[in-house]
Amino acid sequence: MKQRSSYTPENLAKLPFLEEVDCELITLLQALLQGETNWSDVLFQVEEAEELSVVHPCILSIVLENINQEVTLIEREVQLRLLAVLLQKMGKHWNNYRSVAIPNTAVWIAQLIENPTEEILTEEQTKQVWFHLLQLFLDAQQDLNQMATYNLIQAGIKQEVCMIVAMLAPQERKIFATDEQWETSRLRYRKIQEEDKILLQNHFTPAVGKYLSIDALNHPVLVQAYIQQSQVEMQQGTCLVLMAFERETEVFIGCLTLNDINQETAEIGLWVREDQQGKGYGKELLNQAISIIEESIPTNEIIYTVEKENHKSIALCENMGFQFDKELILEPTPLKNKYREMLRYSKTVKEKQ
Repeated sequence: MKQRSSYTPENLAKLPFLEEVDCELITLLQALLQGETNWSDVLFQVEEAEELSVVHPCILSIVLENINQEVTLIEREVQLRLLAVLLQKMGKHWNNYRSVAIPNTAVWIAQLIENPTEEILTEEQTKQVWFHLLQLFLDAQQDLNQMATYNLIQAGIKQEVCMIVAMLAPQERKIFATDEQWETSRLRYRKIQEEDKILLQNHFTPAVGKYLSIDALNHPVLVQAYIQQSQVEMQQGTCLVLMAFERETEVFIGCLTLNDINQETAEIGLWVREDQQGKGYGKELLNQAISIIEESIPTNEIIYTVEKENHKSIALCENMGFQFDKELILEPTPLKNKYREMLRYSKTVKEKQ
């Protein structure tokens, strides 16, 4: 197995500031390279770690060097889950580093190994490890996109991994003004606000949420958390959550979301309240989402992912020019406690005039 630069278990073991958990992980990694254990044990150790470790880039390097080799179904499953766990741990620090220039982390670790020191600030170690992991993921983006999967669950994990890497990459993002609004012949759209709690509680019902990533927004605490998180992400330019109203009557119609916005893709989500369905509003919401993306958001592709049994939404996106991309299975989450068979559709963004 190839390894990159001086980031090897043997060199890392020389660092005097390692915690006990780091030393245990290095010992495990050495055993793995000697064929004395397997990746499942490494995955378990990484999952259990509370913080990013100086050993994690070494683990990631080895995984990425071998993702295009033929492996068993179980080996590929463990590799994907290991990538996902590392990205989840990185996500906890994204707000701290998203506006920071990428440092030369290879030089940092090489200098530490050549001139080890007893003193190193935890904050500095976390920062250097985070950016080293980021650079490794960015360098491997093409390989990750081409990585073979052996079942639909693996396809779902792979999609999540590739999306998160695209989200973490430094890039230009569009941040819409708080009071910005959009209008069509029938509808008016504005960004979600605190005052929308009652509308969401009353109209995001289990029937509406049947095919969405959340079953229902019927608890005040859940609704409050959803609105607050949406507002944070809108200020970061990573999502856009719009409430749609009928222009003449101001009757609430439904919700339109642009999720996981990055320079590669932006994903559309939408729903229409039960008593307003069947009036063509779903098509209007989807058309408005496409318009906003093509006019204002720097991205290459529009994604529309629907449950396999949601035939109305499938017909809607196909009629709007979306092309079938792939089938996958999404695993249960705290807000959607079931496996979901999904169809992913995509549409290339038209070049801005």
